[in-house]
Parts: sequence; C-alpha cells; structure tokens
Amino acid sequence: MKQGEYNFDLSNIDSELASFAKRGITEFTLHDARFSNDKKALADFIKKAARLAPDVYISIPASAQVIDAEIAGLLQNLFCSVDIFMHGEPGQKFFLDKKLFSKKAALLNNAGIVFGFLMDWARADGDSVKAFRDRIDFALPLYPNHIDFAQLYSEQREAKNSAVFSSQDITWARDVAYAISVFYSEGRAVPWFNSVLKPLKIAPSKFFSDFAEWQRCNNCAFGASGTELAHKEIEKMQLIFLEEKYSEKRLERLLPVVADVVRINGAFSRLAGEGEEGELDLSFSPDDLLGPAAFDIVSFEENVCMEDCRVRVYDAGGEPAFKIL
Repeated sequence: MKQGEYNFDLSNIDSELASFAKRGITEFTLHDARFSNDKKALADFIKKAARLAPDVYISIPASAQVIDAEIAGLLQNLFCSVDIFMHGEPGQKFFLDKKLFSKKAALLNNAGIVFGFLMDWARADGDSVKAFRDRIDFALPLYPNHIDFAQLYSEQREAKNSAVFSSQDITWARDVAYAISVFYSEGRAVPWFNSVLKPLKIAPSKFFSDFAEWQRCNNCAFGASGTELAHKEIEKMQLIFLEEKYSEKRLERLLPVVADVVRINGAFSRLAGEGEEGELDLSFSPDDLLGPAAFDIVSFEENVCMEDCRVRVYDAGGEPAFKIL
C-alpha cells in the first residue's frame, strides 16, 4: 500500500506500527499536529517507528522549532524524510525566520537526513508576491530534497485574494509552484540545481517563473495533463530548458558540463528510485562529474579535461555503481 488514506490509531501506536508489514504498507506520512509541534511526542514516535517499522518509508511533517540535535540523531535510525513547515495559516501572520530555518537545514544536511519544505501562497495574513519569491529564493540554496505545495492538489487550501495578492498573482504563484514541483522535486534536481543555477546569475524564483512560461508555451503547464511524467521525460525537459537559458546568457561553452552533470545524476536517481540500470554517453569522466569539482560549473569547464566515454550505471549488490565501458 503505497498510496491512500489510513486511519492510524494513536491510542495503540506500537501495534499499529508493528502491523505495517502485514498490511503491505511501504510508505506512511504522519499527519498529526501533536507530533509535528511536540518534540517529546515526536521523539517517542521516531524511536518506536525505527524499532517496529524499520523498512517503511515515513514522511514526518514538522515545525522547525522541534528539530534539534537529539531529533536529528534519532532520525538517523529511521528510513524517512522530514517535511518542514514554511508557511502560515489563515488568521496567522507567517514570519520567515531565516536564521532558524538555515540552522535546522544545516543540522539535517550534516546528519544525512532527507528533508524538504512545505510551502504555500496567499493564505497567511499579509502574504505577498514578494514574500513568496523571498521564500523560494531562500529555500533552494538550503538544498531541500523537495518543496511540496499542497495547494496544487487540495481545494481545502485555496488561496485568497487580498490587496497584496491579486487573482493574477495567485495564478502566477500557482504556476511557479507547479514549475518547482516538476523541475526540482519530481525532477530530483537537488544534487545539481544550485551548481547549475549559479552561472546564470538569476534568482531561483526568476528561473522557475521562466520555466513556468516555458511549460505554458509547450502545453505542459499546470492542468494541461492528468498523467504523471516519468523521470526520463522530466530530464528531457530540464535539458532543453537549460540549453535555452544558457544560450540566452551566451554560456553555450558550459552546456557539455551541465548536460553531463544532469544526466549522470539522473541515471543514479533512477537506479535508486526505480531500480533502473542504464548506459549513457558522457563528455567527461564520471569520477569528475560526481566529485566536488562539479559544484563549480565554470571552474569545471576551465580546468577538467574532456574524456568521452560510455558509462554503465548498475546495482552492485545493493550499492549504486558505474563502469566505464
């Protein structure tokens, strides 16, 4: 059971967690504010889940305030991701505490914990287009694994017009949110996005606004299709759009590096996500592309020698591996 609703009996957590394997539950999202905002309750749940449901992938929505070194340490024992609230609710005024979120993101990154942000627009009191842009521009450099927008899929979280968020602004924000969901989250771009964005010298919100426009022009914007895109299809879109953006900036010389970085990371992500092995032709050595040099695309192009090769990406007994053919 990978999708769907499941009524979790909080009065009998131990037996519920222990029954997941028998029920065929492989993924579970904990939707309960008592765990999201109470460190003690969250710590207790993590300990029990690690012991009773070690093979279940558990998504844990949480406020940034409850995440600390103790929670990060406990999460290392769990097959999970943490979804950090970066939004407010109607009747509340959301304040983006950049110091707090930066500290928590660094803590989770250093502990090797997969995390993302839960974001929205035009719901909290006083929210504006500028504030929405600011959240995007702040969040992406923190290397979240994903950014989720429940408003894209739930009418219950409908955005509200205001003096600083018109209906036109709301449509723009929705399209940008969808662009982020496709290109970044579903496109598994976290390993390379910030590196590839840097030479373009534009903000993440501007990049995704441009990609939203590209989606509209190519009939794949929000609402255009009810089918979920496979990662390979999203990767094709990523490469086409990046070629356009780099050409606009007259940075064509960097495209072989960009394409190789995107494609080899994509191949490894499909190996991990779908168990899909594959072969690809590269212009550079995979050792270089997967090493620290690839964090600086401009320096990589100037200092790393091209090395045309065909590479096989495969599963080596449960571990991802590659071989130059």
